[in-house]
Amino acid sequence: MHLRGDGDRRPARRTELEVLRELARTRRVRMLVDDDELVCDDAERAGFAIVRARWTAPSRALDEAQEWDGRT
Repeated sequence: MHLRGDGDRRPARRTELEVLRELARTRRVRMLVDDDELVCDDAERAGFAIVRARWTAPSRALDEAQEWDGRT
C-alpha cells in the first residue's frame, strides 16, 4: 500500500502511475487494486495487472477528490 503525502495534490491517475513505475524499477508489481477507473485504465495501458475494486458504489465526490482535488 502506498499513500501520497498530505501536500501532494496531483490527480490520482498521474500520481499512482508514477508510483507503480517507480516500484517496477526494483520490484515485480503483481497487481494494482483500485476503485478509480481512470487509474486502472492508465495502469492497464502501461502494462500493469489490474483488479478493479467495484465493491463500492460510484461516488461523484470521490471522483472529484481523486482527480481534481488530489485528496485521496
